Amino acid sequence: MPRATAALPVAVALAALLSTGGSVAKPARLGAARPASLCANDERVVYTCRFGVKLGSVCLARNSLHYRFGPHGRPELHIASTPDWSNIHTGGNRSQGGLNQDYIRFTNGMTHYVVHVDETGSLNENPGRQSSGIEVLQGSSGENALASLTCRSPASFDGSAYDDLAKAAPKDWDGAETPGGPFEVIY
Repeated sequence: MPRATAALPVAVALAALLSTGGSVAKPARLGAARPASLCANDERVVYTCRFGVKLGSVCLARNSLHYRFGPHGRPELHIASTPDWSNIHTGGNRSQGGLNQDYIRFTNGMTHYVVHVDETGSLNENPGRQSSGIEVLQGSSGENALASLTCRSPASFDGSAYDDLAKAAPKDWDGAETPGGPFEVIY
């Protein structure tokens, strides 16, 4: 009887190998490492980039959008969408093969934080060149430029998270920039 008990685990292992055609299971692949950001674990990283020792991040939660800026783990600035998302606007520019740009503008009083991602088109001298940055503007029309930060390290931009903004926003939100308005420019 002891021999039958000892043989049982071997029989189970042999049956498993036979049922898989002799292949050995491969360990599950881990997903791509989450980029360094100021987003919480339950938020999707829409955009993040390192600006020196600080990070600029746009984070999508279930029903809110956040802009955070500062050192890793200690944001110095945090702007969240208002309940009606009236402080969030999106825009973009498309040209005939020259430039494609998407941006999100966060408004806090009379200060605007514009996070943009860009890619040069096929008719540009350097097609496919990607860049991004953050523009800080002040005034009702953003007439005073306070800062212009260019992302010099590889940025992370999740286009599917950007596309999902409307799903997280209130049903009646239309954050599209006003056509021809002061913020509908190339950054």
